[in-house]
Amino acid sequence: MQQGCRSAAFGCLECKQPLIQSILANRRPCGRRAQRYLDDPTLVKNIIADGCEKARALAAETMREVREAMV
Repeated sequence: MQQGCRSAAFGCLECKQPLIQSILANRRPCGRRAQRYLDDPTLVKNIIADGCEKARALAAETMREVREAMV
């Protein structure tokens, strides 16, 4: 591969094609997992809303503890 690339025996695309195929093959499982979120934006919004609510509750408790400690 190196010799063919350095001697211009084949073009850049021929040299890079195996790498491109490998990257695409490794990305496929990720793409399949992501598809459900792409298909249902409401699911993403609900996940974010749930996370915000949990963070808000935790922050409120932390602030309560801070206020108690300062008294």
